[in-house]
Amino acid sequence: MKTKITPLLLCLSLVGALPAAGDQIVLKNGDHITGTVISAEKGLLTLKTDYAEKIELKTDAVQRIETEQPVDVRLEGGEILTGPLQGDVDALQVTAGDARGAAEVEWAKIASINVEPPPPWTWDGKVFLGAFEQSGNTDRTSVNFGAEATRRSLKDRYNLSFLYNYAEEDGELTTRDIYGALKYDYFFTEKFYGYLSVELLKDKFKDLNLRTIVGPGIGYQVWEDDIKALAFEAGVAYFSEDRIDSEDDQWMTGRLGMKFRYKLSDYATFSNNFTIYPSLEQGGEFTSRNEADLTTTIAGPWSLRLANVWEHDSDPAEEVKKDDSKTSLNLQYSF
Repeated sequence: MKTKITPLLLCLSLVGALPAAGDQIVLKNGDHITGTVISAEKGLLTLKTDYAEKIELKTDAVQRIETEQPVDVRLEGGEILTGPLQGDVDALQVTAGDARGAAEVEWAKIASINVEPPPPWTWDGKVFLGAFEQSGNTDRTSVNFGAEATRRSLKDRYNLSFLYNYAEEDGELTTRDIYGALKYDYFFTEKFYGYLSVELLKDKFKDLNLRTIVGPGIGYQVWEDDIKALAFEAGVAYFSEDRIDSEDDQWMTGRLGMKFRYKLSDYATFSNNFTIYPSLEQGGEFTSRNEADLTTTIAGPWSLRLANVWEHDSDPAEEVKKDDSKTSLNLQYSF
């Protein structure tokens, strides 16, 4: 008996013989998923499907991947290959074009798929200036200015800061100090980093010809985005004081730090940086520095900055007070 093959049955049989349309993902547990690869970064592969919208898979769970359309594959070294991605994770190939042919890449060396590369390194920072003058019954003049700058990449970060204060009253000098700091952070992971920090302080009224603090440590970046930032640090430091009148001294300390920033609104941002140096040689002795500021936008890159720097030394030089606090109102320009 002959079976009559109708056009409908023929079409259905041909459709059944065709491979499933879309990108194919095979997991190490044997599961097959069909969809469209949207992106991959930070250990997650995102697909769009007809039945579940977006699905996120751990990249280390993927055994095989095949994409129908070209994808942008960025390697850890920064090179970008564009083309269909096919093969097991042990032998992945990107068909980058007829001229180059297929390039073999390691799944572990792929930094991202279909993700815009990070912007080039740029400096972000601010410069600020404040001044006050009074004449008549009291003649008083004060000036303070400073600058801060940060350069950030995926792997590391540079921080620079500088602050100068000067004041005199009735012709007599009452304040003159210079503070500078340089810090380098290297990120081992997205959150954990190691750092090397250098701080310098020159202050006539603290009997400091030059205070030098140098040391390494580790940090953990809890948050870091346009709205908020929070990091904690711990390390050791070499602490040296070249004093004007008193005897010079040097010792080893610990270093504990906290950096915080929060955007309160579109026009106001608060930040606070606190560092404490407990002596590793004399129990109970420590120095600390806290810098806090509230910045409010005026127009464009211009803003007003209300800042306070509070310093504490549990064992200062003779005739020097333990606490020192300076509050200033500055005009600030951000870049």
